[in-house]
Amino acid sequence: MSYTKHLLSLLLVMITFTGFSQNKKGDSFLSITASPFPTTNSDRNDFGIIAKVGLEFHFSNKVSFQGSFFSSNNVLFKDDSGVNINSYGFVPSVHYYFVNTAKLNVFGQLGYGFGYEDLTRSYGAIENSALTIFSVGAGANYKLKEKLYLQLHLPYFNAQNITIKSSVADGIALFLGFNFKLN
Repeated sequence: MSYTKHLLSLLLVMITFTGFSQNKKGDSFLSITASPFPTTNSDRNDFGIIAKVGLEFHFSNKVSFQGSFFSSNNVLFKDDSGVNINSYGFVPSVHYYFVNTAKLNVFGQLGYGFGYEDLTRSYGAIENSALTIFSVGAGANYKLKEKLYLQLHLPYFNAQNITIKSSVADGIALFLGFNFKLN
């Protein structure tokens, strides 16, 4: 084989592996996910959504840091109680990738952050409160296209209202959305 054929073959192999490579040090991602947010107030059921936007940076093939901004509204789809709860916040977290292949990534996540809650009642009372949020869980990214992944995230989270010293959320949530590779 000639030098040109060797070079073209090597180039083809490199392009093939680059297009199907796993997450690696220096990679960054933008994720957009959402979870159902059912609440019960005075024996009446409401139904809303929690949405997250996260920016993730890989320090190595196995470890990354993500900063997630979240917003929630408990009555977006159904409001039977007249109690509207909106919250906003930021949760930084560390992800450890147990599986990091070309098509599938599985990670564990641990995070702690802060937020703000606005609770409005139908009779006009408004409570503005500060939150702390602890989150631990697992997730997976399934590659759909070169830079597009389907993301499933299953965290247990505990949100404490530190203004009125009460628990406002405690449990497991199922987040589903997309993860976009930025570089």
